[in-house]
Amino acid sequence: MKKARFLSLLCGLSLILSLLPLPAAAAGNTSFSDVKSGDWFYPYVTELAALKGASGYEDGTFRPNGTITRAEVAAMALGVFPVDDMLKGQFGGGRIAELERDAQEANGDYWANPYITRATLCGILAWDCDKTLWSQPATRAEIAHILVMVYMVNKEYDQEIEIPSKAPQLIGDYYTEVVSSPYQGEVCWMYSQGIISGVNERGDFKPGASATRAECCTMLVSLLHPEKWKQIDWDKVAGGAENGSRLDDGVDFKGKKRIHYSNDVAYSFCRELEEEIGIQIFYLPEWTPKEAGLLQYSDMEQFNMDGEYFNYVLMELSTMKTAYDLYPEGFLKEVAQKKGKRGVEIILCPYTFPGVQSYGVHVYDYSNDAGKVDQIYYTGMGDAQYYSHEMGHMVMSSAAILNGWSSTCSAWEGLSTGPASYVSAYAMTSRPEDWAETWAYLWHQTDRVVSGCSDPGLRAKVQYMSQILDKGYSTFRAGQAPWASVLN
Repeated sequence: MKKARFLSLLCGLSLILSLLPLPAAAAGNTSFSDVKSGDWFYPYVTELAALKGASGYEDGTFRPNGTITRAEVAAMALGVFPVDDMLKGQFGGGRIAELERDAQEANGDYWANPYITRATLCGILAWDCDKTLWSQPATRAEIAHILVMVYMVNKEYDQEIEIPSKAPQLIGDYYTEVVSSPYQGEVCWMYSQGIISGVNERGDFKPGASATRAECCTMLVSLLHPEKWKQIDWDKVAGGAENGSRLDDGVDFKGKKRIHYSNDVAYSFCRELEEEIGIQIFYLPEWTPKEAGLLQYSDMEQFNMDGEYFNYVLMELSTMKTAYDLYPEGFLKEVAQKKGKRGVEIILCPYTFPGVQSYGVHVYDYSNDAGKVDQIYYTGMGDAQYYSHEMGHMVMSSAAILNGWSSTCSAWEGLSTGPASYVSAYAMTSRPEDWAETWAYLWHQTDRVVSGCSDPGLRAKVQYMSQILDKGYSTFRAGQAPWASVLN
């Protein structure tokens, strides 16, 4: 990872339960009726209570297992790590008071105004000073984002750092979840400092999971005790570029042999995903060779089957699944089955290279082979909608064949009434791209398409697409689609 100023790198950090030793309990008994000495969170809550970092409710409870709002997290963090002196030095003495007046004007007598104004000055900008946003329950990532940003300002930590390149290897779900989070810089730093180590033996981070008030206390106490941060032995951490040995071949859901390397972290995930969608997925040189294919076996020879390669494959498979999970259950499997003897494969390569710059293409097999195989190629790294676009080519061409190819194409091309009848400028380039773009936008930007259906042409196309899918596939129910409101 490249060097960067820490405060710009820290976009957020997901809270997880640290596996550090328990701190000594603060002197005196807890004043919370629901925090007992035998509870795992007792020493954390009591220590923070003594430091005025944890407070309870009027009924005398702390509600350790309850959800915590973003504002409450900020109040806890600022109670333990005061920042006024640092902020006054950076912004001037009147800036805090000015923002508090702005917050008062916007939010009224909201109890958290003093905290959210200071949090904003610490660089926590996602929710401005809007009490509606600050009053929402915080995710683990949001909790940690607030804690770490406040911590860094309190410590006047404003220097260039270099996160160890092996840091992602400490995080079990880095390539499936963390890498797509805007908070990955903080996650890697916290793992690399030994402050957190994961929620399970794999070291998973779970950036999108919820967190409790007790867990928030745990993270704060972890930050308070750097002497207990675990020292990482980087020599024992496997590097991302290491090659693995080839294992015995496995098999996929069709019984086809599949290459398996010891460092292939994507292997099991891929087998599960292809069985779920009923389509074989390939990322090693083992797919069905086709002269018109985007990739050839020789193209793959320039890549080492190292840890970095397989981690990126896993990341892309996870993104692909995010797209496919939007579709009706069993839909892709039914589409593949109704292609009859004509098979379909997905070929994934997370890199682009000279001669192969496309990020995706659907190749319809026009060969004379008895067992025709249509192929969907994904090269480079994309977002979920990008995967839906390419799958949209296969879905819509298959549906059109079931519905009658020529009549379907003619009907579609006669529906547009002008530029507003297209979901994007790219959709206007050809009928196939219009099919794929419309399909992808319907799943990923539903509200935008529904709003655009004030145009009669776009509305007619959405209705027609839904009609032929409903007619051709039992797993598709137009009336249950996210855009069903425009089908009447």
